[in-house]
Amino acid sequence: MHMNVVFRNIIRVAAVSALLGAQPSLAGQSAMVEEVVVVGEIVDELQLLEASDAGSRLGLSLLETPATVEVIDGSTMQARGYKQVTDAVQSLPGVVSGESPAAPSTFSIRGFTRSQITILRDGLWVGPANMVMRPQNTFNLDRIEVLRGPNSVLHGQGAVAGTVNVVTKSAEIGEPSKIDLLASMGRYDTRQFGIGAGGSFSDSAWYRFDVSQRSSDGYVDRMDSNSLNATGSVLWRATDTLSVKFRVDHLDDELADYWGTPLVPTASAREPMHNVISTRTGETLDRAMRSHNYNVSDSKAESDQLFLRADVTWTPAENFTIKNTTYRFVADRDWLNAEGYVYCTEVVDVCTQTGEIQRYYGYFFVTHEQELVGNRFTAQYDFDLGGMENTVLGGFETTSLDFERARGFRRAEPLAAGDSVDPYAPIAGLYGPEELRGVSPTDIQTRAVFLENALKISDRLSVVGALRYEQLELDRQNFNSDGVLEASSFDRDFDWTSWRIGSVFKLADNVAAYAQYSDAKDPVNSNIFLVNGGEDLDLTDAEQWEIGLKGALPEVGVEATVAYFDIQRDDVIEQIGIDSATNVGGRESNGLEVTATWAASEKLKFGVNAAQTKAEFSRSTNFQNFAGNTPPNVPERTANLWASYNFSDLPLTLGSAFRYVGDRFGDNANDVTLKSYSLIDAYASWKHNNLTISARVNNAADEEYVSWSDVFYLGQADPSFIYANQLLLGAPRTYEVSIAASF
Repeated sequence: MHMNVVFRNIIRVAAVSALLGAQPSLAGQSAMVEEVVVVGEIVDELQLLEASDAGSRLGLSLLETPATVEVIDGSTMQARGYKQVTDAVQSLPGVVSGESPAAPSTFSIRGFTRSQITILRDGLWVGPANMVMRPQNTFNLDRIEVLRGPNSVLHGQGAVAGTVNVVTKSAEIGEPSKIDLLASMGRYDTRQFGIGAGGSFSDSAWYRFDVSQRSSDGYVDRMDSNSLNATGSVLWRATDTLSVKFRVDHLDDELADYWGTPLVPTASAREPMHNVISTRTGETLDRAMRSHNYNVSDSKAESDQLFLRADVTWTPAENFTIKNTTYRFVADRDWLNAEGYVYCTEVVDVCTQTGEIQRYYGYFFVTHEQELVGNRFTAQYDFDLGGMENTVLGGFETTSLDFERARGFRRAEPLAAGDSVDPYAPIAGLYGPEELRGVSPTDIQTRAVFLENALKISDRLSVVGALRYEQLELDRQNFNSDGVLEASSFDRDFDWTSWRIGSVFKLADNVAAYAQYSDAKDPVNSNIFLVNGGEDLDLTDAEQWEIGLKGALPEVGVEATVAYFDIQRDDVIEQIGIDSATNVGGRESNGLEVTATWAASEKLKFGVNAAQTKAEFSRSTNFQNFAGNTPPNVPERTANLWASYNFSDLPLTLGSAFRYVGDRFGDNANDVTLKSYSLIDAYASWKHNNLTISARVNNAADEEYVSWSDVFYLGQADPSFIYANQLLLGAPRTYEVSIAASF
């Protein structure tokens, strides 16, 4: 069936379901909130009656929040076999993710990508997503929350297209004693182990600790990724009104050292992958190069980070709550790779013969030393305003960021024989001498005050608003390899106000329509870590209109949401090279997102979501004018479907999932098209008491596809300055067996 027809039918079904007339009570509905204990269960996954910190700090449920907010809890992630954050988030409508080692675990949402989506760790911002985000093991997580659209009013700079809040498991009051175990093994020697424990020290103190380790040889030679994540917390209830929680989160990881497969002239390819990409330049990917890694043998892409925080909650009155969070985040990150490859079509510059892969200009190393210290204070007061229920929350936040970035790339070292390799039999070789380009210390001080308010005008109508004023002091210094301060250094102060206003109207007790306007301002794009003097620009503006429906019909086992959005953003800085960015003018997008789940019976469950997004660059005064082009990694259409069947006479569950991602472009000029792909996953699980054994196959049809494009590693093939021309291929068929237990 043509995808347009599929989308129209999905939208019709979801919209009709959301508007059906049954009216069960909220109390009855709360009993339906999902507790997934069997692999594949999808009843009430949308959790519309649950609250989300990403969507609001007022404790509003998703149904009461005038925005699109999605929650994926830990049991759902375990049920569906999501091992990392990207696995879970890209199951949502319209989301595409990438695992490039240059910017791991970044997303495309609502027509925007990379640092224009904010990543929070337990509700706190620690830096631009494409600089600080790492693959994270879901075993340590309680849930993932996704808020769509501009939301700097809640979370500060960078929240243009959405916010992904990754929430770790932590101690809770009254938590029962429990031990969780997980072990899995799969193709490419992929392994994961996890152990967690929670319980009480006494009647007034509780704990939770989780440790997980994941490693894989990878589907390309020498990918060799691994991560170790340890999280822990202790909660002490000093009195009935005062509690203190201490948390620690340590992550030590090495990314998969696969930077892409080089493009080659179609005429030179042994097995052209016409089904994967098409180009205007006559290039393609070669299946015969599919499993080769063109990186050096001593490559490095690793990090070590520690996150500490202390939360104090005081409730002096039933309707008055004060919270204070103090935190410190420290991270060291190191990359050292031959990360750019170009197929030589002529003898020029460093290309000494045709038909070779030249890496000379692709050698690059970078280090990050980061320390962030912050404090957030909030006070919430619930009161009656002229006979109407009202909740107001105010607060302030301060952060101090010290960030130093050193980087270098091959320029002065003479060309060596090992810099070029055979496309079909590459010899890894060594990185060789490190050439320092420069060191860039960056100091950023921020101060913000914010206010949220929810006014319940009637039993059906409520209005929710938020306001934030923020100041930022930036001091960026660039030193060359001799330690001399360069002219691109600068300092500047910014201040801005962002706001949102929305309304929710209940068509029935469990069906609501909403509308909202949200506004955001950022200093010179959200990746302020890379800004130089030539990019010392004014604030960028983003605004969004959104309308939607949300509904839960437990008597027929249906939940559904529908949302239409329109986002406009001006003066966008885009990274166009590994060490440079430029103004590409504006960016705009609009689209429709639909999600629905249906429990057809106690045995049979279905789920579906779909998105249609139209995104394009708007006019620019810059020398590179991409106006009218579609931004990279933004598919016009995506869809996810999943189903599960529970046998009543056997402790057995069978399930499958289908994912469709439409055509995308790989570059700003839209010269490279990444073709659509469909992935099919299947699983079976056997459960007995507290033990679950599962077998899973991902990408069962062994589909070939490009998962992500980094624009500064594609089409950078000028003979006078060859850098990179490659794309990241997605994982082929994989399989695993896992054992999970709880005691």
